[in-house]
Amino acid sequence: MRRRRVLTWVATAAVLLFAVGGWLLVRGRHSAETTDTAVLDLRERSVARGQGQSETGHAPLEIPRTAKHLILDLPIGSKEGPYEVGLLSETGDEMLRATGIAQLHDHVTNLRVDVDLGSVRPGAYSLGIRQPDLQWTRYPIRVF
Repeated sequence: MRRRRVLTWVATAAVLLFAVGGWLLVRGRHSAETTDTAVLDLRERSVARGQGQSETGHAPLEIPRTAKHLILDLPIGSKEGPYEVGLLSETGDEMLRATGIAQLHDHVTNLRVDVDLGSVRPGAYSLGIRQPDLQWTRYPIRVF
């Protein structure tokens, strides 16, 4: 009788341990996947001539340092084709640069780029987007 009781406790502990371990594994994978790709919607952030991004009244975009991929929904009217994306300091220095090809999907021009923000310090920056040989269009962004 005592042996049966001990075996029941051991089996219960093993099942409980297995369930908690599986839950932690799934939870860890899910949190890594959600921060791996950042989606930034710039469609409503078009800048009128003579107007700076700080004058639009939009809050800064936010991106985690763990992001490895960016999906940018470009402003309305953006063209398909090659683009450069840069993370710019307040003085205009490039902290990083990535390139990608924008494509039109369901009436939205999407740009996908791979980035490595691991070496970037948390803080306020500008996200610069441009077609080759054109000026940066800057959007305030906060890296956290």
